Amino acid sequence: MAENASKELRKTAKSPYCWDMMRLLDNARKNGELTDVTLRVEGETFPAHRCVLAASSQFFHGLFTNDMKEKSASIVTIEGIPVTAMDQLLSYLYTGEAQISEANVDDLIASANYLLLPRLKNIACKFKERHMSATNCVATFLYAEKYDCKELKTYAGELIKQNFATVGKSKEFVQISCDQMKDLISGDDIVIGTEEEIFEIILEWIAQNQDEKERHFAKLFRLVRLSSISEQYLYTKLMCHELVQANSECRQILMDEIRWRALYSGQEISRQKPRTCLQTHEDAIITCGGLSPDERIRNFTVCYVPATKTWYELAPMLLRRFRHGFASCQGYVYAIGGKGEDSVYNSVERYDPRTNSWGFVAPLPQRVTLMGAATLQGLLYVAGGIAFSSEHGGRRCDTSQRYNPSTNSWTIVAPLKRRKSSVCLVSDTHYLYCIGGLADDGFLSDVDRYDPKLNVWTQMAPTSEQRGCACGVCLEKKIYIFGGTVDPFSLNALVSCEVYDITLNEWQSIAPLQVPRFHGSAVLLRDEVYLFGGTGSQSVDRQNSRIVECYDIKKNTWLDAHSMPYNETYFRGCPVKTLE
Repeated sequence: MAENASKELRKTAKSPYCWDMMRLLDNARKNGELTDVTLRVEGETFPAHRCVLAASSQFFHGLFTNDMKEKSASIVTIEGIPVTAMDQLLSYLYTGEAQISEANVDDLIASANYLLLPRLKNIACKFKERHMSATNCVATFLYAEKYDCKELKTYAGELIKQNFATVGKSKEFVQISCDQMKDLISGDDIVIGTEEEIFEIILEWIAQNQDEKERHFAKLFRLVRLSSISEQYLYTKLMCHELVQANSECRQILMDEIRWRALYSGQEISRQKPRTCLQTHEDAIITCGGLSPDERIRNFTVCYVPATKTWYELAPMLLRRFRHGFASCQGYVYAIGGKGEDSVYNSVERYDPRTNSWGFVAPLPQRVTLMGAATLQGLLYVAGGIAFSSEHGGRRCDTSQRYNPSTNSWTIVAPLKRRKSSVCLVSDTHYLYCIGGLADDGFLSDVDRYDPKLNVWTQMAPTSEQRGCACGVCLEKKIYIFGGTVDPFSLNALVSCEVYDITLNEWQSIAPLQVPRFHGSAVLLRDEVYLFGGTGSQSVDRQNSRIVECYDIKKNTWLDAHSMPYNETYFRGCPVKTLE
């Protein structure tokens, strides 16, 4: 902005008489008339009147009334004031008026601070506020602290917080002190896309002067809200970062978070409150796809809020599909493979709750349907199913496939112990569990556990009953399995349910379903499990087939039923986090 265009005139005198008198005095100063003192600034001289200076500034009042040599000196040297600011300073002292521009505002603030002119300092700070942006807020913040401009510093700090993801990576940001950084990142009101950005900005800040700043790492790491960090980032970045590993306090903080996640696996219970911009409404369920009673394949996407028993229609999937995998991962929801109207898919769609939109991501390496799907440590897994190829057609498979959202790529990992479809795939914080299913020789009670570190499947204690097409959830080191079927003609479903104690490697029965169901969906919200769709018994009437059952894990009881807008098999659902 041109200097002339940015000038602002500040007039404060109310009385025309007073204004005229001060203007005449200022003209006398400029003409050297009746002046009794000369101010020397950076070698230049400025004649003035002692009485006017003393009346306008506490600094000059003290200078001219105390027993110091300046009291009677005809020439007084003023240190710490830039010569470029003197004309405007003297004009202000005489008339209460100053022309403030972007070129002189910094000098005026510094000079007003030195000469004890709070009103001029405040006027100049307000001007600076109006011309502040994300590009200069860090410099302004540092300047405001240097000259004790409290309101300006607060305003600049708020602007830094509102643009932290960008500002934190700027060259100026490295000048921020450790205490200033702590103040910025300790609050709830900082605006970021993910908590991971806080950690990355800390690393960049340290990297600019690592020898000096590394000693502050633990203080700053304490303020990273690990509960809001994705599992993938936690395990792949934080756990192996040299600064974390080199500090015992940081290692302990990280291990505490990992233990907490293991203890409350499957629950949305956090050790730390998310920052305001990351707070979510988590008591919602997204469902999509499936097969209607009249054999129509759906692409409906619906959101269910149990608290109000309300269903909301969302953007439909791009393809109609059923017998597909469905899971949430890193804030998105994925519909994987499955069967369409005339083919089996290897396509994968991703739903973004923030924009209510679907988009395709990298396809599966192998076309598959009737598989299990789950998320572990920020990665998406698909196991088993019926795989289709031009060479063999459709047959049960032992394939396990893993998707990395960060690289948008799939990898084939260790195969299952045997070929099977219609499995239930569940995860805790450390392992995947592939439960039951249908093999070529019948329904199974097998339970296989996958260790991602070793890339191996290990056989665990079998379920009490054989079952395929079941659904399940994990909570507090226990896995809950609901319904399923052992009917090869898919005419009848089970009502039996079981719980697996991960620590003891034991299964036991729990309260049965009210409505028999297989190929349904189980979704955990806090301590309650919601069972959707998949009713599969000839004895179930049309009305009961729409029942959404709710299981209270702590009480081992089924609560009052909810209802679906339509009945569906091969129904898929998962919890979703939507921004409030």
